[in-house]
Amino acid sequence: MQMLKQESHGGAWCPKQQITAEPREWLEIDLHTVHMITATGTQGRFGNGQGVEFSEAYLLEYWRPKLGKWVRYRNFRGEEVIEGNKNTYLESKKELEPPIWASKIRFLPYSYHRRTVCMRVELYGCPWNDGIVSYSMPQGDKRNNWEFFDATYDGYWDGQLLRGLGQLTDGKTGPDYFKMSYYDTYDRSQGWVGWKNDTRSGHPLEIKFEFDHVREFSAVHIYCNNQFTRDVQVFSEVSIMFSIGGRYYTGDPIVYTYMEDRIFEHSRNITIKLHHRIGKFVKLRFSFASRWIMISEVTFDSDIAHGNFTPETPPTTAAPRLPDITYTRDNPLQAEVPVAKQDDPTYMAVIIGVLIVVILLLAVAMFLIVTRHRQRKNFASPLGAKSAIPSGNHQHLSPESAYGTTEKDPSLMTYRVEELDDRYAGTKLTTLPRDLNDRLLGDVRLDEYQEPFHENKYRASPHTAYYGYSTVVVDNKDLHDNVEQSVQPIAYAVSSQTHFA
Repeated sequence: MQMLKQESHGGAWCPKQQITAEPREWLEIDLHTVHMITATGTQGRFGNGQGVEFSEAYLLEYWRPKLGKWVRYRNFRGEEVIEGNKNTYLESKKELEPPIWASKIRFLPYSYHRRTVCMRVELYGCPWNDGIVSYSMPQGDKRNNWEFFDATYDGYWDGQLLRGLGQLTDGKTGPDYFKMSYYDTYDRSQGWVGWKNDTRSGHPLEIKFEFDHVREFSAVHIYCNNQFTRDVQVFSEVSIMFSIGGRYYTGDPIVYTYMEDRIFEHSRNITIKLHHRIGKFVKLRFSFASRWIMISEVTFDSDIAHGNFTPETPPTTAAPRLPDITYTRDNPLQAEVPVAKQDDPTYMAVIIGVLIVVILLLAVAMFLIVTRHRQRKNFASPLGAKSAIPSGNHQHLSPESAYGTTEKDPSLMTYRVEELDDRYAGTKLTTLPRDLNDRLLGDVRLDEYQEPFHENKYRASPHTAYYGYSTVVVDNKDLHDNVEQSVQPIAYAVSSQTHFA
């Protein structure tokens, strides 16, 4: 291979055939191990001023063991043709975006018209020490007109992305605004790989990484978008599993739960400790926290593990032992033992809700009853108070009340008055005839002064027959002066011949 700015061996590599737009000649460089190529340089044949050949454009093809094939390089715009030289003496250096992971690389001269070309080439890069050989995952999803695909993935595209490398390992992180590219131009498909929860039927997102050797892992770094106002959030949880053979992941996973951040929308790097776990394959299983998960970069901190390691054996899935069942036709009492049925949470919730409603209704009813009772007690009619007759000093009345019950005494042929409580009207009534009750009691207040009767205080009232021993019809002005005189004539006030209907 001819190095740039050198004139040995004729000054350049020149294909035997003339070059066209369908190149068939190439210059191959074997790097022996996988390198990350970030730029290329080309130069024409100077030949001490005699050379006039140079390549206006060229193509790149690369190979690495995991791919098992030659892959045509495309930049982030999807373009294959790379601009070359314009003269024989100036170098043309081109950045590769995205970079190339390859152990072998080919330069294919390209020309829009048939011509003779000569080339001097150079590669810029470094050995690929991260150890990642490939990663496999579902392809990203579309969001309206935006395609959040891993557009630079160089493996196999068949629904799942297999055996390749792409945006998740290119060393570039996406901007905070997920619709912007991390390249110079505003591109619709670069910067983030995004997956939508709606298209996964509730299943988590899985990304599997394969490494060149069995490694001891100390940490993983995942660069995520968190523009939650646009339904993009960091994963809620990730389970990290390890395997030697890549088929069975039998060990206990490392489970990391992310604390949701709905304040700051900037993108962030999530670092998870892996506690020196051993494996050649690592599987990341992400759970969604919102409608979208967007990841730009995944890197591992690891070292090659030393020792003898064997692939995992298939897990034993022994079938559960069935209980022995004996069937006896002659024993009618033998029956299947009922199995306790778990209570349906929904059914229990309905029962609890109904009980709460019933308790609330009972509480409201009790409150209304107590309130109404208090209102009746506070706003009762004063009729009973107007017609009440004090009975403090009248020992001859019945013991139940100062009014007594309107019942006929067989010995004295007198009547007593009983107070009746009108529960519906809130008043108190007497059992006297209506006309007599109105004339005797009237509508007076207890604290109002009443003019005494102008009759002989020793003469019985015409209405003594109704009251018997009651002092209601007696002028009790001088009752405290001479109680015996006021009582004596009343005892014989009613003859035995008096009858009342």
